[in-house]
Amino acid sequence: MLRAFGRFLERHLSRSTSSGAFIPEVDGIRFVAILGVLCFHTAGGLFDQRGVRDWAQHRGIAVGLMGGGWFGVQLFFVLSGFIVALPFARHWLEGTAAPDLKRYLLRRLKRIEPPYMLALTAYYLVAGTPRAWLSDYLAGLTYTHQYFFADKNPIAPMTWSLEVEVVFYLLAPWLTGIYRIRGNYRRWLLQAVLIAAPALASCFFLGPVEPSPFQNTLAVTIQYFLAGMLLADFYACGFLRRSGLAAWDGVAAIAACLLTYIVCRIPLTWHYDWLTPALIMLVFAGVLRGRYTNLLFRLKPITITGGMCYTLYLSHKAVQDFVAPRLGPLVSGLPDPAAAVAYCAMVVPLMIAAGVPLYLLIEKPFMTGRLKPLRGPFPYKAAEGT
Repeated sequence: MLRAFGRFLERHLSRSTSSGAFIPEVDGIRFVAILGVLCFHTAGGLFDQRGVRDWAQHRGIAVGLMGGGWFGVQLFFVLSGFIVALPFARHWLEGTAAPDLKRYLLRRLKRIEPPYMLALTAYYLVAGTPRAWLSDYLAGLTYTHQYFFADKNPIAPMTWSLEVEVVFYLLAPWLTGIYRIRGNYRRWLLQAVLIAAPALASCFFLGPVEPSPFQNTLAVTIQYFLAGMLLADFYACGFLRRSGLAAWDGVAAIAACLLTYIVCRIPLTWHYDWLTPALIMLVFAGVLRGRYTNLLFRLKPITITGGMCYTLYLSHKAVQDFVAPRLGPLVSGLPDPAAAVAYCAMVVPLMIAAGVPLYLLIEKPFMTGRLKPLRGPFPYKAAEGT
């Protein structure tokens, strides 16, 4: 029964794609990204309860790692750039059929809109101040809150990243025209320049300015989407394919350590953030071409959880708000760093568990546009007509 139930979970929780193409390592990286976001918001919520407004008050390794979880969103941006651009890269570089723009836009609409609308509406109704937040709700529905109010949506603050992604989705068919350039090295060099320019601008000019009109917009995050587009170029050219070389494990490990140091240092500074797109690309390449990292990031529990990242991202705030008054007192006697670790160990698994039914009922049916009924976990076939 346990084995049958495990097969049931694997069959129904595994990601479905409209094209049939599936790269498990991508969902493996998504797992790291969503785990970082969940830990960041969970620990941050506990610190808010305790009146700790500045993470820099605690310099421990555990607090630094949780404090760097915000960077999971940037990992999502790179992966979005890769996934969205890959069909265009394959068309121009491999000669496959050209993506249909109408189908591309409808696919993105059907994929992200239903779960997003349901989540935003649920948060809005539960908030209890429908009149006060009506304008925020309407702006959120159209992915324009940041542009009207220059701030995150108070109904669901995490949805700022979805507004950024929607703008990229609209620009992607135009941006991917860069794949028309002949000559790999010339095209790669141009893309590297296009990544470095906004990364440096964001690091030294746009990002540190407070308050910045560009904060939480594509203007300060486009370098991550462009990095994903360059990875799609490498993949379509055959460079980023599994090779099983242990040397690439070393590349991934070194890049991940440097990336962790830059992102998780407290207090946060901006001096080296322009390097992060390149380091993410090295981690991505190491995961795909490495031996042990590739095996790790293709493990079923990791890829299945990573595949649910969109549902977990939208629903984790509700779980956090529900459990905070119930589980927060359990760690009240611990110092802040230990309490944050213990609190995350309790809350994050609950967030994942709560996301499973939401993923099955709301998100997954819209992945391919084909609704599939669930079949039971039992290892026998139902009789005809039952």
